[in-house]
Amino acid sequence: MSLMDSWGESLSGITDSIFTGGESLVDAWFDSEAEKVASAAPEENRPKKEQAQQPTGQPITYAPMNNNMLMIGGGVVVLMMFMLLMMRGK
Repeated sequence: MSLMDSWGESLSGITDSIFTGGESLVDAWFDSEAEKVASAAPEENRPKKEQAQQPTGQPITYAPMNNNMLMIGGGVVVLMMFMLLMMRGK
């Protein structure tokens, strides 16, 4: 009986240490994932980009692109093609 008791005690000690170690391992993994999520803020992780500068140090300002002329030209081309097709069908 003492042999069974000693095996039972050693097995219970082993299982206790396995569960305790597994629990600490899972806790460490959760903490690691929580730190990854907390540090995933894009404004903190993006590299800082400086604006483009002229040799004198003045920033370069870009004018917004004006697409009005392109749209008017495209409309005229479409209208001319429509008129051409209308004349051919006569």
